[in-house]
Amino acid sequence: MSLIMRNKSKIVNHLVNLVTTAPSETQSLGQVIGSSLPKPFVVGIDGPLGSGKTCLVQGIAKGLGVPADTLVTSPAYTLVQEYSVEDQTFIHIDFYRLDDLTPDDYFLFEELFRNPNRMIVVEWSSKFLPDLISDFLQISIDRGDETNHRCLNFFSDSEPYFALLHELRHYAKSCP
Repeated sequence: MSLIMRNKSKIVNHLVNLVTTAPSETQSLGQVIGSSLPKPFVVGIDGPLGSGKTCLVQGIAKGLGVPADTLVTSPAYTLVQEYSVEDQTFIHIDFYRLDDLTPDDYFLFEELFRNPNRMIVVEWSSKFLPDLISDFLQISIDRGDETNHRCLNFFSDSEPYFALLHELRHYAKSCP
C-alpha cells in the first residue's frame, strides 16, 4: 500500500494492493467494495482471462443489493448487462470482444457515463474507459503464486473514491 503525494500537501492518487486466497474471498472483497462505493460511480477492472474479474463483479453486485437469486455473469458476448437495484440500475460492461469503438458506441457509452445515477463496472476497461470518462476507480487483478491467490491493485486519483481506498486499507489489515 502506498500513498503518492505531490507538493507534499495535495493527495494526487491512492494505490492499495490486496491479496485474496480463494474465489469466495474475492467475492467478499467485492461485496465490501459494492457496499462502500460512492454513488454515482464507475469502476474499471482489468486482468488476464480467468483472473477473477467477474467473480469480483459478482461480489460488487451483492454489495450493491442486486437480489441474491440474480445470476451475475460476464457480458462478454452481449457487451452490456443491466441489473435492478431497488429503483436504480447497476450496469456491467465487458469490452473484451471489442477492438475499437464506432461513433455509435461512443454515443451509447457517453450516455451511460453521463447518467447522474450511474452505477457502472467495466471489465477489460483499459481498452476504452480512459477515453470515455476521467473519474473512475481502477482495479487490476493478477494471478498470485498459488492456484487461487489473486493480487488486486486499486487506484484512483478521483477524490470521490479516496474514502473507499482508505476503507480497503483497513480491510487489508484484517486479512489473515
